[in-house]
Formats: sequence, structure tokens, C-alpha cells
Amino acid sequence: MSTRRRSSSAAAAAPTPSIPTPTPTPAPDTTGTSDPLNQRLDGRRVIVVGGGFGGLSTACLLAQAGADVTVLEKNEQVGGRASRLEVDGFRFDMGPSWYLMPDVFERFFALFGKKPEDYYRLERLDPHYRIFFKDGERVDINGDRASMRALFERYEPGAGDQLDAYLARSQEIYEQSMPHFVYTDRQRLRDFMTPDVARHSKGLPLLGTMAKHVARYFTHPKLRQIVQYTLVFLGGAPRNTPALYSLMGHVDFNLGVYYPERGIGSLVNALIALADELGVTIEVDAEVTSIERAGGDGPAGGSAIDGAIYVAGAGPMAVATADGVVRRADVVVSNADYRHTERELLPTKARQYSERYWRRRTWAPSAFLLYLGVRGDVPALAHHTLVLPNDWEPHFDTLFSRPAWPDDPAYYLCV
Repeated sequence: MSTRRRSSSAAAAAPTPSIPTPTPTPAPDTTGTSDPLNQRLDGRRVIVVGGGFGGLSTACLLAQAGADVTVLEKNEQVGGRASRLEVDGFRFDMGPSWYLMPDVFERFFALFGKKPEDYYRLERLDPHYRIFFKDGERVDINGDRASMRALFERYEPGAGDQLDAYLARSQEIYEQSMPHFVYTDRQRLRDFMTPDVARHSKGLPLLGTMAKHVARYFTHPKLRQIVQYTLVFLGGAPRNTPALYSLMGHVDFNLGVYYPERGIGSLVNALIALADELGVTIEVDAEVTSIERAGGDGPAGGSAIDGAIYVAGAGPMAVATADGVVRRADVVVSNADYRHTERELLPTKARQYSERYWRRRTWAPSAFLLYLGVRGDVPALAHHTLVLPNDWEPHFDTLFSRPAWPDDPAYYLCV
């Protein structure tokens, strides 16, 4: 059976740390908004499948709108790819380890009249990260523009001015994209055919690749690597990633790189605590095996699923878990991977895409991870350390053109 719990393991509130606060991106004023979804869901029963960042944050928004929300998580802990591992006195973030775009977190918590520092402390990292090139050269990237200009000039005359121009353009793209495209919900194709979209998309690099965009500013291969390294984390390569992602330059150099005290798990704990405050129920060890529209053959009008144990509740949707329980709901939101939801959870008639469609997709590469417990200090390494080959084109060729393990891979260490 599922382990049912309220989120008592959440981290305690912490005082505001003394760190520089980045200028938030212009966005609609949502502070204190009691209804972030702009509609009430009082009395509606909602099941959220998956307790990752998306599932937990969605659960909070739905509960804020009045819904009775239950999160079903198949693992023994929530967090999804941000799960934690503790063994022999060592604690590991198992997935994401970069805290970027602090304005996004500020905006999210403001929807509930909260601040990130109500739940966790942040430290701004200096350096943001360290890069070791495999020819033995080492560089530190930080938030001091003068030192970054000097670093770029060291590689290429005039590159300091080009860095200023590149980051100014990155900031323009970020501030144009976030409020009008990232935060604005456009569910239908016709939602994009509006004067508003035409006005705010003007000037955005919607065509072209990162490789071509960056080449307009920098010639030296190491400088190109420095401003494009984030593509590795996005599962892309410079030649196949849209130039729109140059907005990450503003995120990296201007907004800064942070880290929560006690790791990314503190952010998971914050979402658990917020969910608990809003009355969300979280169930772990609850693997969802199917999502169906309830018919009239099962108990209380529910689906007739062989061997199922029906629980109280009503609603047009039926969600079955591996322990044989079927829960009823008015609305089901799946935070599981898209293909898994379509091919493994939904009935055939409810699927949007065929198996042929999925076979023809290009999948983002996975990662090979090692969790190493090391006693003592490792002074040569910064908190975030990147190790990059002098020529990373063969690295990307191997991953995307002829999938195999690279002979000279790029890799990352979080210490």
C-alpha cells in the first residue's frame, strides 16, 4: 500500500541571507494573488501524477485555487529528478545542482504571498563556476564584469566589448521572452496569431542556431565554449539549439549562480512545506499504472479494472496504482514524462501520437552519474567545475550523429 504522509519533513524557515539581490525580470504583479489560476476550483478533486518540481508546484497552484489535491509519487520520496541520496554520512543531490534564474523562484513563491527565504537560505557563488580545459588551462567565471572583460580580452582583442554587446542582447531577449512567452499561457495555435505575439516576438532570434549567433560575437573557440556550455545541460549542441537560448548568457553572467544551504533538496522541502500549508496530500510509493476516463461499469460508475480496490470519491477520471487501488478525480494532471504518460498510462483512444511518431523523435541524451563520497577538502575544484575538451565538436558528433560514448567527453563536477 502507499505511504500516506503530510509533509512534516520540510525544512524550517530561515532568515534572509546577506547576498546581492538581482533585479527581477519585469512580469505581472502576482504578489499576494489569492487566485493565480484566475479561476476557482472549489470542491474539485484533482490528482497529480508525479512529485517532481512540476508536479509539486502544480499541486500548490491548484490547491491555492480551492481544489482538493493529491500527489501520487511512485518513489519513496518526492523531488523527481531532484531526489536526494544519503549514505554513510554523505548527502548528494541526485539530479539538478545549479540554482539559476532566482527571479523565477521569487515570482513563484510570490503567488502565495511568500518569499524563497521563508523556506531556505541562498548563497551567491564566487566564482560562479570553474572551467578546466583539457590543455591544462583553468579559468574562473564570476559576476564581476571588469574581470570577465579582461578574461575575454586575453583570448581575443576586442572580445571585452563583444562580451558587453552579447550580454546586452541576451538581457533584451530574456526580458522580452519571459513575461510574454514563458509566463503567458498560450494553449491553442490561434493564441499565437495575435498582434501581441507579433509585437513582442519582433527582434527575437527565432531562426538560426546558437553556433551561428555566437560566431557573430566571438572567434576564439574557448570563448565560444564559455558562452555555450549551458547547452550541454539542455541536452543540445550549438549547431542544433535555437539562438533564442542565448538568453542564458544573461542568466549566467548577470543574474548570477546561487546554491541553497543544504543543497537543492532544500528547494524540494520548500515545495513540500508550501503544499502542506495549502492542504495538499502527498502519497509516496504510489506508482500510477493507468489513467482512464471513468465509465459506468465499475463501482460508483467507475472504470471496470480487474482486481481493483476502489476508494471513496467521485469524478469522471479513474487513476489506478500498482497496489490495486483506483482513485476517482475530476481532473488528472500528469507530471510524468510525456511519452510514458501517453504510451503507458493512457488508453489507446486517448493518445495524441502514434508509436511511429515517438520512434522518429530525437531523444535528449541521458547522463552517466557518479556519487563519490570524499573525506577532506578538494581545493582545486570549485563548487561547480566544468572540464571541457579543446575541441568539443567530436563530442557532440558522437552524441547526436552516431550515438556512442565520446572518446574525449566534456564532464561536470559538483563539489
